[in-house]
Amino acid sequence: MKTKLVRNVCALLLIICLLFPLLGQSVQAYGDNIEPVYTTDDTGTYPTASWKPTGQENVINHQGGTVSGCDNNTNWSGDPSDTTNSYLKHGNVDDPDFMIRKFARETATPGTFDVFLNVRGNSVRQEKTVDVVFVVDTSGSMGDSERLANTKKGIKGFINSVTTAGLGDNIRAGLVSYSSEAHKKVELGTVSSNAESLKNVVDRLRANGGTFTQDGLNKAKDMFKNSTSDEKIIILLTDGRPTYSYKVTSAIEEEGTIYGTDFDYKSSEGRGSSEELSKSYKVNNDTFEIKDTWPATLGEARNIKNNTDIVINVLGISIDDKYSAKMELLANKGHYSPQSSSVGIKEYLESQTDNVINSFSTIKNGNVTIPLAEQYEYVALDGKIVTSVTSVGSKEVDTYNTQVSGGNDGPLVWSGLNLGKGQEVQLHYQVRLKTGTADFVPNKWYPMSGETVLTAEKIPGAKFGIPSGKASGTTIDVTKEWKTFSQTELPENIGFKVIRKVAGDDEWQTAGGVLTAGDKWQKTFDKLTLADGQEVALAKYNKLGVDYNYQVSEETAVEGFNTKIEHLGENKWRIINTELGLQVEKRASPSDAKLDGAEFKLVKYSDEFVTEDPSFNEKLVANSKDIMSGLKNGHYALIETKAPTGYQAEPNALKFSIKNGKFFDEANNEITATNLEAGQDGFYLNFSNDSAYILTGVKYNILKPFTLNLTKTDTKGKQLSGAEFELVNAKGEQIKFEYANDAKTKLKFSGLTPGEYTLTETKAPVDHKLLTAPLKFTITEAGKVEFENEPKDVKVELTTGDDQNTLDFRVENTPLKTGSVSVAKYTTNGQPLADAKFKLIRYTDAWQTQDGSFEKTITADSENVLDDLKSGHYGLQEISAPAGYQLDESVVKFKWEDEKWFDENGKEITAAKTEKLDQLYLDQTNAEKLIISRANRLKDTDLTIKKVNALTQKTLAGAEFELTDETGQRYDITTTEDGIFTITNLRPGAYVLKEVKAPAGYVKLSDEIEFTITEDGELNGKGNLKLTTTGHNLIELKVNNFPAGILPETGGPGLWLYVLIGSVLAGSAFVARRFIIKKRGV
Repeated sequence: MKTKLVRNVCALLLIICLLFPLLGQSVQAYGDNIEPVYTTDDTGTYPTASWKPTGQENVINHQGGTVSGCDNNTNWSGDPSDTTNSYLKHGNVDDPDFMIRKFARETATPGTFDVFLNVRGNSVRQEKTVDVVFVVDTSGSMGDSERLANTKKGIKGFINSVTTAGLGDNIRAGLVSYSSEAHKKVELGTVSSNAESLKNVVDRLRANGGTFTQDGLNKAKDMFKNSTSDEKIIILLTDGRPTYSYKVTSAIEEEGTIYGTDFDYKSSEGRGSSEELSKSYKVNNDTFEIKDTWPATLGEARNIKNNTDIVINVLGISIDDKYSAKMELLANKGHYSPQSSSVGIKEYLESQTDNVINSFSTIKNGNVTIPLAEQYEYVALDGKIVTSVTSVGSKEVDTYNTQVSGGNDGPLVWSGLNLGKGQEVQLHYQVRLKTGTADFVPNKWYPMSGETVLTAEKIPGAKFGIPSGKASGTTIDVTKEWKTFSQTELPENIGFKVIRKVAGDDEWQTAGGVLTAGDKWQKTFDKLTLADGQEVALAKYNKLGVDYNYQVSEETAVEGFNTKIEHLGENKWRIINTELGLQVEKRASPSDAKLDGAEFKLVKYSDEFVTEDPSFNEKLVANSKDIMSGLKNGHYALIETKAPTGYQAEPNALKFSIKNGKFFDEANNEITATNLEAGQDGFYLNFSNDSAYILTGVKYNILKPFTLNLTKTDTKGKQLSGAEFELVNAKGEQIKFEYANDAKTKLKFSGLTPGEYTLTETKAPVDHKLLTAPLKFTITEAGKVEFENEPKDVKVELTTGDDQNTLDFRVENTPLKTGSVSVAKYTTNGQPLADAKFKLIRYTDAWQTQDGSFEKTITADSENVLDDLKSGHYGLQEISAPAGYQLDESVVKFKWEDEKWFDENGKEITAAKTEKLDQLYLDQTNAEKLIISRANRLKDTDLTIKKVNALTQKTLAGAEFELTDETGQRYDITTTEDGIFTITNLRPGAYVLKEVKAPAGYVKLSDEIEFTITEDGELNGKGNLKLTTTGHNLIELKVNNFPAGILPETGGPGLWLYVLIGSVLAGSAFVARRFIIKKRGV
């Protein structure tokens, strides 16, 4: 008995010894945990056992190792494709259940790091088995749209994947096909043994017949009768409602659905084309009515799910919506998958394959939680963290099933990890070191995340090693330089502000520093102070890897000094404080020329340009080289107190203010200009003195207008009256003049401003030449006058006060030549006449008003010449005619102007003498001499006839005569008692006198008496013509009559007497004509 007991105990110990290694292996895989170790000191926090990627000093990573210790690998490239280095190995050292690592390397962007997490799986204990039975619908409808073809591909893919995963001995597979009835096509067997037969049977499946789903489930259930596998799975694929079922013998109702509980497996029913039965029936004592195939089909599935450890997975292919709820009841809860197309069949079977294979992985439903460290942020694109998952193991992993989420407000979570033997995935993301925060310390190690943990089934928490990173710092060098031109007192220290450019909203942007006289105004800063007093270090670059641009932007203002900040390069800065100064310039407008003699006062206000401070009063001289110092903050005005000579005073003040070493204009705009536009009052900064920051006020003065005083004289300096001028400026505007004296010898033009002027004489003084060339001159902005041709006695005077500046000069006129007049007098037949007298009349206007102070006379055809005739309107009037000629009292009008003669109609007289008797012509040897040619008409002649006795010479009465002129007009004449008669108003011409009746007792003249009165006052024929100065001319004719009976003797004295008289008269006429011809030059 005791021996038997010993044998039993030994057998038990042997079994335990055989099982112990297996049990130990399982516990090792999931029980041990490797704790990473970190060091914290002045340089930060970092892995105690560490390594750095080759050539990188700003990142440090945790070494790999096992529970026994670290691997002591301190340096390798950090290439993420290297899957041999720095893993923390969990489980068996030689064949770990899983391996993890986390490491980082710095990117090309400083402060940005690539972070990599690797998780590698393995296979669990090799004794686990899984049984899978595919229940495939091969009804006629499965032939549509490649449903059956995709089903075949999916099943064969399952077989291949299991084989590839090395699980062919752990997974058994079987196949049931069903249409109008079900068939066990392939019994359960390991994939390793029946893979090919499974594939061959699958290839031979054909679609035909109805749908007997219950029979398929029942035969699949039978296949599991002898199964001892750890997991049992039915994968049911169907594309429609059941059209056949077994007869229900008993049933129950759950949540409104009738389930068959017992069946008559020898009796099937159904139409084959519809779920409805040909005839309904009742079971359970008529409690439940069975109308269709669903109670039997659902009941079969319910019995399997409730009474066995088999899990039913159902794929519903293109199921009508009204059948979806019942289809879902066929599967275990959560194991129904509807697919709307045949393509989804293959995908579904692939997912089922993954589920089966993953059940063998050491990492199942794994998650990695990655809290972000406070000093870092994730690299994101459009607000989304950029991550990537890569399969890096010897066996490909579909990374689609892994997910990376979170990271914005919480940890980054990497989930969906199912990894078996040879499978490894790698997560990549990037983080940035937040160098811009106030608490950032350069060159300090900052861990890149919080505790990073892998959890999975049977893995409660495996910790990754955490890498640390750091970033460089920098310094700025600041120097102070003082520039002064007076003995002003300097402060002991000054503060300045630094602006950090390219800083983000969550980073500090301004900080300050202090320079002191004790530092000799120079210091290198690696830290600055925020406004709240916190010290901050100077990072070299921002979180985007861009170098920070540290700029000294301003300093605490020193009153009376301007601050200039210069960047000397490489974070070196110089602050220059230059003493403020003030000058004022006076310039001419618009020439911009500087003007001397102006004075200003500087006024300070106790407020903003309203109330003057009476205790402050400074004087400045314009254009002085002296610089006013001691300028403090406040409001000021420059006011002109004295204008330059010749210029208008400008009352408007130049206002400015000083604030914190800067000058501002009246509108509170900072004055930064270094020059001004010409003609513009204002301020500019003058840097001519390197030790002074000079504000220069510029005030323009306008030259006062000029008064032009023009004196008109002749060439001998004698003032001339009556001249008129037109003065026109460059714009064509006319400036009116006024006479400055009663004599009108001086003209005044007022209001002449700088510019070009043209002075044109429009009316010359009487008897003087009009200036033909205009006088052009320019008044410059400086008050000078420049002439093209300078006149006489020019004097320019710039005045003070309100009087206009003056310009005086004298303009000379050359006297005009005088004219002369002579008169030629002719008879109407062109014979010269002497002794005619004329008077020359001068008019004060255009032949309207005679000048009573002027009167000259001239005798025609004499040597008399009226000369020295000055310009004016003249008239010549005959006052005494030659004896015998009619007086012509008409006035001949003409004028002498501009050394030219003009007739009454204003036409210039230029003609020489012509045959006309009445004409005005010029002496061809003297153009100033006007000759007035006029003809006088002979006065009418009165003929007196005396009838006498030829013997006694006593008058006889009673004779009658007839006088006939050359036109045939007759004049009847009868003697008077005294024998004398008169015929009046005879005009020049030929006449015939005929006695028509002799006195009684006398002999009538037998011959006619002919005579001619000529135009030149001569009588041809019998009689004696007397030219008179008063009354008519007279012809006296004595006609002798002989008494009857007494005749004159032949050759008597009477005949010879007539012959003698005729000869004398003819000779006299000839001599007179020669004299006239000679005198007229004919």
